Amino acid sequence: MTGPPYAMPPYLAPAWAFVNTLYVEDGTELFTGPAALARWLRTQRLLVGAATATGAEFRLALNLRTALRALALANNGVPASADDLALAAASLARLPLLATPDGLVPRSTAPVIRALSTVAASYATASASGEWHRLRRCPADECVSIFWDSSARAARRWCTMRVCGNRAKSRSYAERRRSASA
Repeated sequence: MTGPPYAMPPYLAPAWAFVNTLYVEDGTELFTGPAALARWLRTQRLLVGAATATGAEFRLALNLRTALRALALANNGVPASADDLALAAASLARLPLLATPDGLVPRSTAPVIRALSTVAASYATASASGEWHRLRRCPADECVSIFWDSSARAARRWCTMRVCGNRAKSRSYAERRRSASA
């Protein structure tokens, strides 16, 4: 018997949206430069007004995304490398947060750093609450999208069984057949 699916907590939405700005399968990169980063942050309502991103803020955003994607893959059983962990620590250290009775809030007055700090707060809250383990990166090399594991046992491996899971199982079956006939 399976239990009810677990809904993604609303506080995790900024981190989930942020890590899904790179689509490997079709080669789409939403962060093509500082202006694109600022545009995306505005569409997510993380950045208001006409603030623009600097080159350093853009590099920080890319590093943060890379690190969070590696941590999401670790949730699927692939250990994060020492380099990925160091990148995560360095990126998160540049995004100041303040603990309040209402949770973590950005401390920076710089608009883009404040927006990225909201993403960091989303990750930190999920990590502290034990919910981060349900955010996973699909292990399929041609996909690697980040998905929320809503299964009762938090045991889902693929973003979708119909596509990535089926591809992997078909490849595995073909490989076993080749090995058996050799």
